[in-house]
Amino acid sequence: MTDQQIGPWFKQPWLWFILAPLIATVLYSTVYITASIVTNDGVVLEEYTKKAKAFHKDNRLNEAAQQLGLSATLRFDTMTSDINLELISAKGEPLPEQLQLTLGHPTKASLDINITLHQLKPGHYAGELNNSLKGDKKLIISPVNKEWQLVKEAEPPYDQTNFTFGNL
Repeated sequence: MTDQQIGPWFKQPWLWFILAPLIATVLYSTVYITASIVTNDGVVLEEYTKKAKAFHKDNRLNEAAQQLGLSATLRFDTMTSDINLELISAKGEPLPEQLQLTLGHPTKASLDINITLHQLKPGHYAGELNNSLKGDKKLIISPVNKEWQLVKEAEPPYDQTNFTFGNL
């Protein structure tokens, strides 16, 4: 047998073959743990409560709108950036002076758009859309005090399309 000169331990290829996956695992896990702690998932638009190990949707605001007999027609005009809403109370309930329109993004709360609609005449509201609408949205109409809400899932195109809420 011949005596071969063995180099230092850090120059051995088999050592790096064994250590490389371990080092990569530590680096990747550090990055993913940091990202999960630093980033915020946002808030879900609808009301959910956790009971035991299950999640239950809270429909009190939707039921309050049904009890008031509320229905609405919403229309976007993307050319003029106008939003028009007609709100009807079948039971003759007084309507609020202002409404909050939320254009909810399906997955990111940071992309939600909140618009205040002002009453022009009884039952007719208007607002201005400063953003372009892309992708599916959850449309939520509610008064400023959040006593009730009307909810509708919407898909593009949004321009000159009537979105109806409630029993119209």
